[in-house]
Amino acid sequence: MCIARELGIKKLQAYVDSQLVANQINGTFDTNDKSMQSYLALVHSLVDTFVDFRISQIPRSQNKQVDVLSKLAALTFNHLEKKILVEQIFTKSTEPEATVESVEEEEATWMTDIIEFLRTGSLPEGEKEAMKIRVKAPNYELRGEILYRKSYLGASLRCVGPKEAAMIIDEVHKGSCGLHSGWRTVTERIKRLGYYWPRMYADTAERIRVCQECQLHAPSAERLSIP
Repeated sequence: MCIARELGIKKLQAYVDSQLVANQINGTFDTNDKSMQSYLALVHSLVDTFVDFRISQIPRSQNKQVDVLSKLAALTFNHLEKKILVEQIFTKSTEPEATVESVEEEEATWMTDIIEFLRTGSLPEGEKEAMKIRVKAPNYELRGEILYRKSYLGASLRCVGPKEAAMIIDEVHKGSCGLHSGWRTVTERIKRLGYYWPRMYADTAERIRVCQECQLHAPSAERLSIP
């Protein structure tokens, strides 16, 4: 529902294989558990953002083709290496999220020209620089005052400047939940958290290179792999 709302969809027909979920949302079944009531309230708050929303349960007899396809996909790619990425979530989705204000950059950043082009259509001086912005701009979108990098396989990533990027790297690498992981792992985690800037890999590697704890304890092969 969140993705549909971000895409501007006003009418949504949802299908689930759980009779309990469908009937609780529709109001046919009562919800007595306090924890489930919190989740149901969150769902209803999302439902209210649509002009028309309907949810239906798919009977098991009508869901056989999907089950067969899922099993077929598992068998077809059985020869590929399987990796399971585990992310520990410490807060429930029903709890209010902590809001963090954007860091104010002291000067123009790589985002400035793109934002100006998306907002007003103005281009920087110089044919070469103007062409770069024209080529890059379709990959971004402006939501209010915040620039996002479009993603066709997932959620859009919020763009950040160098000052905020440095703070994000430090927090993910050695902050309260940091594990002093290698630069590749840190960069991928930053992307999963929803942030983007063009020099992500290079900047992360450079910042981790000066981490004293990593230089003392990281395997030599990992230290040599930094670009």
